[in-house]
Amino acid sequence: MKLLSHQWFLLSIGGILIGFTGMNWNVPIFAWVMLVPFLRYLRLGYSFPKLFFSLILFQILSTLRIVNEPFHLVIALVSGVQGGIVFSSLLWLSNRYRKFSSSSGVSIFFFAFLFTCVEWIGAYFSDLGVWGMMANSQIGNLILLQSVSIFGATGLSFLIYLINVSLEYFLSEKLDQTQITPNTWKILLFSLILLVCFYFFGTFRLSFPIEGKQIKVATITSKTEIQNLSKDPIQNEINTHLIIEKTRLAAKEGAKIVVWNEGAVLVSKEKESEFLKQITSLSKEVQIEIIAAYIIPIESKEFFFDNKLVWIGNDGTIRQTYFKQFIVPGEPVSKNDSEIKVISTDFGNFSVAICYDFDSLRVTNVHSKLGSGITLIPASDWKGINPFHTEMAAMRGIENGSSIVRSTRSGLSGIYDAYGRVKGSSDYFEENDGILVSSLPVTKLNTFYSQWGDWIVWIGWCYLGFVMLRVFIFFIKQDKNT
Repeated sequence: MKLLSHQWFLLSIGGILIGFTGMNWNVPIFAWVMLVPFLRYLRLGYSFPKLFFSLILFQILSTLRIVNEPFHLVIALVSGVQGGIVFSSLLWLSNRYRKFSSSSGVSIFFFAFLFTCVEWIGAYFSDLGVWGMMANSQIGNLILLQSVSIFGATGLSFLIYLINVSLEYFLSEKLDQTQITPNTWKILLFSLILLVCFYFFGTFRLSFPIEGKQIKVATITSKTEIQNLSKDPIQNEINTHLIIEKTRLAAKEGAKIVVWNEGAVLVSKEKESEFLKQITSLSKEVQIEIIAAYIIPIESKEFFFDNKLVWIGNDGTIRQTYFKQFIVPGEPVSKNDSEIKVISTDFGNFSVAICYDFDSLRVTNVHSKLGSGITLIPASDWKGINPFHTEMAAMRGIENGSSIVRSTRSGLSGIYDAYGRVKGSSDYFEENDGILVSSLPVTKLNTFYSQWGDWIVWIGWCYLGFVMLRVFIFFIKQDKNT
């Protein structure tokens, strides 16, 4: 048991847990204990600078799991440093409050709400969006993920943080004091019971079918990289022809809506009108809705594009022209404002987004409030984030009660219902024709989260405000006494 008090053992175990939590190579159970070693490290009074630099190193090494073209090492370094600074700062602040507070219960909830609220700020306002959410560690656990329909991914993260800190308090009080305080074991028991309840809820929810009509949808994936499209006009012409032919084949298989991947074809500004006439003619001919996603080179800049889609109805009319709204840091695409819309069709109410748009809670909440039954997402990933990125989008669907159709170059194309169940998938890196067709419910489910949003976060802000007020009053009294 002495190892549990050794600083290098605690740091090493914590580093391993970080390295296999979230993104690829994720071990979901590690998330529930990932912060325990670091909390104990600080409790024992070990060096904060040593923890600070260790967390930065661990975050950088963890981020390296997703590094390959076009995700460069520099971006991994920047995001790793940022993550290390945030984690270490929050751990330091929560440890300071632990020393100040006389109640283990208040300190435990302070930690859980502090991490959850800061995580929400990142998911809602930062350029990294939902990538830093602890709830992502549970992707693949479909039963537990049903709980995000109640309180969103932030609520699931809160439960993970709550169990982490409760376990550390339980462990440290057992080792150092030989007696567990009532608040500690009550909160730990409460959080574990809550976890079990959410498993029951998920199992119960998944036992019910989604009522209402279904339609066949299709994803069309280009097997040609954007860099090759921009360098080789002949290859680009061949690729465009293949995308059109695949769209025609999907229609023959009964698809009513076809979604191309992000930047499926490259079109010059001069030829855009001619290109759209061709796609319009195709949609009328085969009677399908086409989400035609393409890029237009901006000639004044090297390897810089307009990244857009045009939604063409089955009657040949243009329903919507949409530009990517949430830009990946450093991505060589223009920023053009587009209105997020939900469009009523003969089949249901649908909306569109482009890839990284669905990594922002601020953006996805708009889709939910407008009542989208299916969100159609052209996307483009890379091997390092496959299939994780597509599965993250499916979690947004569970939150908001909507189905997800994500067509992905260099990643997983997936068709998910509003429970996050896979109705069809196709991996870019496997041998296939790049055509995926599946039936999908169009019904929009009214989840508790879609009605009330991140209510757990607002409770958290109130709790943190209450704690800060207590601290402020304490120091005011101290000043008066002196």
